This record gives sequence, structure tokens and C-alpha cells, in this order.
Amino acid sequence: MMKKLFRISALLAVMAAVAGCYNDFDTPAPAKVYTDEDFAGMELKTIAEVKKMFIDEHGDVANTGENSSWKDTKYTQIPEDANYYIKGKVQSSDEEGNIYKSLHLVDETGAIELKLGSNLSVDYPMGHFDRETGKIPTHWVYVKIAGLYIGNYRMMLSLGGGPTDSYNKAGEHKFYANSNIENQSEVNRRVFLGEATELSLGKEILEITKDNQGSFFGQAGQDYLGRMVLIRDVACRYGAVGSNLYPSWMCTDLRPVESKYWYKWAVNETFKSEGTDKNIHCNYYGSVLFTYGDAVPSSTMAAGVFTVRTSGYSRFAKAPIVKDGARGDLLAIFGIYSKSWTYSFGAYQCSVNRFEDIMFDKDDFLTAEEAEALAPAGSDSWITKLTDDDYDE
Repeated sequence: MMKKLFRISALLAVMAAVAGCYNDFDTPAPAKVYTDEDFAGMELKTIAEVKKMFIDEHGDVANTGENSSWKDTKYTQIPEDANYYIKGKVQSSDEEGNIYKSLHLVDETGAIELKLGSNLSVDYPMGHFDRETGKIPTHWVYVKIAGLYIGNYRMMLSLGGGPTDSYNKAGEHKFYANSNIENQSEVNRRVFLGEATELSLGKEILEITKDNQGSFFGQAGQDYLGRMVLIRDVACRYGAVGSNLYPSWMCTDLRPVESKYWYKWAVNETFKSEGTDKNIHCNYYGSVLFTYGDAVPSSTMAAGVFTVRTSGYSRFAKAPIVKDGARGDLLAIFGIYSKSWTYSFGAYQCSVNRFEDIMFDKDDFLTAEEAEALAPAGSDSWITKLTDDDYDE
């Protein structure tokens, strides 16, 4: 009888333990929120100080980010034994797919891209812009940077893993000054979510207007690269700047590179391959031009000229763009794509987090029918040049 009671008691204890496990699983403890105290034994570096490490070694971001060979692919490794960390506010979201594998951080001195994996908006969330208050709810993030590489790509600096190389679809050798940190254990060791905070217009969010546009241009304005900006009352312009077309899609997987006028934010289209029964699904970047000038500019490397570059994988890739001459506001991450401060084919490229950050009146947008009608014959001509390796069935 005693043995039976003992077995019953033991069974009840096990069941209670299992039940406790299920309760813990159903109601997990909240994730730790990191604070300055967790990094008290480390040295805080500002984002400006991190960027200066690259400048101290290479002299300038110009002519050090061509990435055509290892000779002109430049990077600076932060010492492995450096007890450094940075602390910045999240100013990007990959929720709508236009920002990809990048976490953009800003502090009081500047901003930088941290190259990670995907689905970052889940772990490092940022809210929506409130037009009335000029604020965005967001979070602090802490990053241990020892051993990371500060890399330059077309004059934009970022933090990531070691340099790497590969081949593109055209069979050309590509060189990258750093790489994405996608191993989750490595991310967990380096990147830590902090307390809730906010981005504020006039502080972390910079305002570009017709009056101050010159301050953001050229080498004198390089500290603004990577910052979130609100570009006020800027006009969309259709037309050619040299050999570059706006608005357009661009397929860089073909040689020569092919570009056509295109009146959606990017290409995300399915076509029937000519002469076959196969469907070709294409995702290509789109470029739309905005300027404070009254006409199409003669150069995109000019004060007050901006291009919005949109990924074909973004949720709003197929949405029509705004009309020629329409004026509105753009909330975007301010970047550059160039080889030098005077490179004729360079451009100041702006990346929006969400479709709602393109702040134009509803009537300023083309209708779907208007966008289709404006696309000239042959706008989908890239499909005739694709091979089996270039499309998704």
C-alpha cells in the first residue's frame, strides 16, 4: 500500500512539473531590455567616431568604394580586442520589404547601417511617423563592435562582418567591403534591444527644404549621409539625365545593363516568356527623380536633386508613382551612390521605409491605368534576354 501511495505521489509530482513547464511556455518571461548599466565595463563610441576610424585610415569615402577589385574595395577592421560598443536609435523598418537585411541606427553624431539578416522589424521595431507631432516611436539598440568591419560601398559606410566576394548573374566578379552578420548566435552576442524611445523632427529626423538644400550636398554635407530626412515640398520630374532615365526600372543582371521608362515604384511583374509556356517573374529596382528645380536637372549629382530607389521586392513595388510635376514630402534614409563627390553618374539616393512615407496628395498619384498607358512599347523587353537562371517559375 505504501509503495502504491509513493508511486501515485511521484506521478502527481511529475505531472505538476510538466504542467509548470507548459505554463512557463504559454506565458514566457518578458525579454530582457538592455540599459547603459549592462555595458558599464565597456567604452561607448559614437557613430561619428566609428566612421572616423575609416577616414583616418583611408582619407576619404570618395574613390574608396568603387568595389571593382580588392584594390579599390576599402574597409577598416575594428580591433578584435577593442572593448567598444555603440548605442543608437532604430530608424529603419524592413516590414514592407524596401529595406533589406539592414538595421539603420542614429545617435547625436550621425547614422550608420548595420548589416544583419532579415525580419529585423520583429526584433528591433520602429513605429510610424506622426505628421502632427513629428515623432516616431522606436527603440535603442546596443552593438558590441569589436572585430567588425567598417566597409565602404559607393561612398556609404556600414558595419558588418568580413569582406567577401562573389559573382553576379552576368558572370562578373563582385567585391564587398563587408558582409551581413546572419548567424543568429553571433547576432545574439553582439546586438541588444534597449528601452523604448523616439525619433523627433528637428533632432534625429533632419528637415531638407528649398532654402537649406545646399547644406546636404557634397563633401561638406557628408555627416548627413545615412540620416533620416524629411524632404519638404519637392517635385517629381520625368525625363532623361544624360543616359539615365527617370522614372525607370533597371535590370543590372543583363549586359549591357538595360533600363526603360517605368511608372511604378519598381518592377514586380509576371510575364509569359516569348516562344515558351513558361512564366517569368521579374523583380527589379525602380528609380524616381525628385528636385527643387523647375525642370529636369542636367546632373543628378547636384544640390536639391534626389532619387527614390525602390526594391522590386517591396510590398508597394507595383503601385503607380506620382505625376510629373507633383509636389509633396518624402521621409527617407538619405544616401549616396557615387565614386567621388563630382562623379557625373552619381546620385543622392533616398530609401523609404514604408509607402506612407511618400507624402503626396491622393490625386497626385497616377492611376493604375495611367501608369500602364505611359509605359512605352518594349518596356518589358528585358524578358526576351533572360535565361533559365534568371527567372522564377
